[in-house]
Amino acid sequence: MLSNRGKCVASDGDKYLLSNGGCHRCVVIYEKHKNVLQYKESECLDQYEGNANPAPMPMRSILKSDHNSRVGGAHPNMNGHSRLSSSDQFLFINDDSSDCPGCKNRETLQFLCEQIPGDALLFSMFKENSEPVKCPLKGPFTFTYNRGHGECKNPISNIESCTEDSRLLLSFQACPDVPGTESTVEELTCLATWKDGNARYLVGLVTHHHATSNEERYRCFVYEKIQPSMGGASKDAEYKLAQSGDATCNGLESAEVGSRIMTLRKAQPTERCDFPTWFKGPKHWHALMGNAGYVFHPSDGSMHILKQSGYMETRALCEQINKQTEDEMQAVVHYTTGCKSGFMCMIFYRRDTYVAEIQMGKPASRVEDACALDHFDTSKIPHVTLLATNASPDKCLMDGSYRIRGRIGPPYMSSRHKRGHAHHHHDTYHRRHGTLSFRNSEESEQLWQSAGRSLSPRHRRAISQEIEIVEDPVGTGTDIEVRSKRDSPGCTINYNSNRRLRIGCTRHDVIDMTPSCSDEGDEEYLCHGQWQENSTTFIVAKHVGSSHGVCITFKQNPDGATGNLIVGDSCFRSNPNQLTPSDRHLVSNITSFSTCSDTSSSIATQINVFSIVFCVLLSSFFASR
Repeated sequence: MLSNRGKCVASDGDKYLLSNGGCHRCVVIYEKHKNVLQYKESECLDQYEGNANPAPMPMRSILKSDHNSRVGGAHPNMNGHSRLSSSDQFLFINDDSSDCPGCKNRETLQFLCEQIPGDALLFSMFKENSEPVKCPLKGPFTFTYNRGHGECKNPISNIESCTEDSRLLLSFQACPDVPGTESTVEELTCLATWKDGNARYLVGLVTHHHATSNEERYRCFVYEKIQPSMGGASKDAEYKLAQSGDATCNGLESAEVGSRIMTLRKAQPTERCDFPTWFKGPKHWHALMGNAGYVFHPSDGSMHILKQSGYMETRALCEQINKQTEDEMQAVVHYTTGCKSGFMCMIFYRRDTYVAEIQMGKPASRVEDACALDHFDTSKIPHVTLLATNASPDKCLMDGSYRIRGRIGPPYMSSRHKRGHAHHHHDTYHRRHGTLSFRNSEESEQLWQSAGRSLSPRHRRAISQEIEIVEDPVGTGTDIEVRSKRDSPGCTINYNSNRRLRIGCTRHDVIDMTPSCSDEGDEEYLCHGQWQENSTTFIVAKHVGSSHGVCITFKQNPDGATGNLIVGDSCFRSNPNQLTPSDRHLVSNITSFSTCSDTSSSIATQINVFSIVFCVLLSSFFASR
């Protein structure tokens, strides 16, 4: 079925016979692209001559009738051609007495298709909700345009590429001396490209404030590269682009004729500043929270901010350096997010060989506004902590053994319940709640209770024996998370009790806890970089169990003997907007300190005492025999 044209009753290659009531017509369809079909059609052949015919036309018979005495011959006295009577037409379409069912339809199809003139109007069909394609033209360009009233040359218009290679942003300027020009911005999404003879076609979806329907948004373009030998064209001109005036490609045969004709010139490259050498070196960085990657592209000196999926969200180019030292640079960058662009103030901090932090301000439309206080207040803007993807483990600061109350994370983690369990409902529970983040104790309790209500009492008892909610160890208002008692059989660790935090004791680049409540490395990290700010120590590490990056912040209390250890996906700094850690951070209390060798000696002493006692008992045993 083809919309209001009817049902297909016969076909031959790209030719189709469509029937709609009494109307039959040939439609020839060409696939120009997977998103574009073009077709031309014959006039309508009415099944009954007396009926209203929306497109009446004389019809010549090319059939050899097998009725009456005309078997094997054409209509008499008509030189082999005749206008069919109504009965002829009826029999022409509906005669089922033939030994070849369907032959009549195929003959009708052939006849109607031959009636289509060579200059018949070509209609276009554009696929809705189609997948965009890469645009054949890549900005930036400057351009002039003509809508039939003269060329708008001054001020110059421009085209910018968006972060997606399937979209372009066209900024038209109004020329006071040229009627019909206006200052407007249009976004073009490329949907199809193809070549037809010497002409190259582009179909796109144009978005602007005037376009409200598909008929106003779909447009066809013809473009061609301008050769230097072409008369009248500037040597620096690169493309001519003609645009249709409606949602068809009708009349577009060259880039010289169209509703709007544009002459594109490649924009002259501008002198730009450069990002810090230490930042460009690793090329690939990722945020600790795992939601973005930062990649430097040496080809054009740009920095791409990628989403976790790898999709480019923002492209940034260094526009102006305001301040630069060996380990810090403040600069204005020109950014493009989607098809929106502007300026933004940024500070790059070098924290260690493979660790960096950045602060990003609010978007501004002018360079001079980007670093103004209302767009960039460093005391209120969060730091984004970055770790190079090629980072290798490094020696941890603060090596030693500490007495700790609480847990060191990670701040959030996927459920480890991947083992097979006896109860189907138990499996369903863990699949449904595979990831749990920090909540206050009331919310966690409600989550657990609501998850268990749908289960039978026996299943609830089984799960309750395997799941426990670990409460906040130091009164920060957050839970640790729901965890499985099966992770380490016999584990009765109370996170409020004193345990040992070992930094660089088992290995110079390892942070871990003893005793551990799991054998899956839930509280074990590899150090990758560290630095100090005033009295605060920051350690960037990777969680052994998940390879997730964290920042461990240690701030000593005024007494000099205790302190707070904060683990999160960003380095916590107390500021007027955030005096306490967020729910993406874990807080523990640290008291007392001893060196790693002291801890080892203590363990060795315990082993020696045990050995002596064991030997005495063994001697007594043999003496009694």
